[in-house]
Amino acid sequence: MRTLLVGLLLGTVLSGTAAAAEPGFRLCTGYDTGNYFKAGHLLKRTSTSVPVEVVPSQGSLDNLAKMIAGQCDGAFVQADAMLVFSSRNAQALSGIERAGVLYAEDAHLLCNRASGIGRVTDLTKANTVAVGPDGTGARTTWDAFVLADKKRYGPVQTDPRSGVRALSAVSDGSQVQCLLYVGAPGASFMKDDASALGDRVVLVGTDDWDMGGVAKDSRGKAVYGYGEIASGTYPRIQPGGAVFGTKAVKTITVEALFVTSTAWISANEGAYDKVLRAFTAAGPAIKALAKPAN
Repeated sequence: MRTLLVGLLLGTVLSGTAAAAEPGFRLCTGYDTGNYFKAGHLLKRTSTSVPVEVVPSQGSLDNLAKMIAGQCDGAFVQADAMLVFSSRNAQALSGIERAGVLYAEDAHLLCNRASGIGRVTDLTKANTVAVGPDGTGARTTWDAFVLADKKRYGPVQTDPRSGVRALSAVSDGSQVQCLLYVGAPGASFMKDDASALGDRVVLVGTDDWDMGGVAKDSRGKAVYGYGEIASGTYPRIQPGGAVFGTKAVKTITVEALFVTSTAWISANEGAYDKVLRAFTAAGPAIKALAKPAN
């Protein structure tokens, strides 16, 4: 009888423990070398109650597709990815909830110095811009530009090269004249790789002021903001100042968002509150990822 009672008590304890266990949260991020992946691990570190699985991916559109397919419960995505994704699947975003903002990212446009391009609005059908493969951050932003102003950006040729390969092509200038890179100021790609080719490439403005009025999300809010890359951030690739030093470069900015599956929220409302608290706690460290490195 004593053995039976012990067994029953042990079974009750184990059952209670299992019932109290929080559900896991699968978080789609980005390439394992990027800031979204790093931010995912910062959230994982602060989420002590709800286990967070950080899932690498091919970018924002891939994240949204994985969420709709039930392969991820939440994701970090560019705000303009929501615009592009909804243009392909209008009903898809009804199952996704905005949970917060990580930080703002800049749209960097690097062009061959001999191309004569000084601003994104100078691009014509004679130019080719490397925007990376489908689903990546730069390609998503470019697709959003075309959606918002097809007359201006539709005729511009694009190339799927990205990273150092695209940078090399821009440096040569014969096939590709510019590349688009979306990321936080001070990213190593800009500070190290691009700056090493400062004699051949230059950073130009992406501040098309029409974009703020025409690119809007499902709430009618502007997808893009405006900012600038301060003078001296990338001394070798920023245009020279009137007298000395370098000039600030005006840019389009886009928010990096934390989004969550409404189906997961409905099934785990208590756990979702804990994930949101963990995201808030990780906020300062996540925002620090977007600060220019010295």
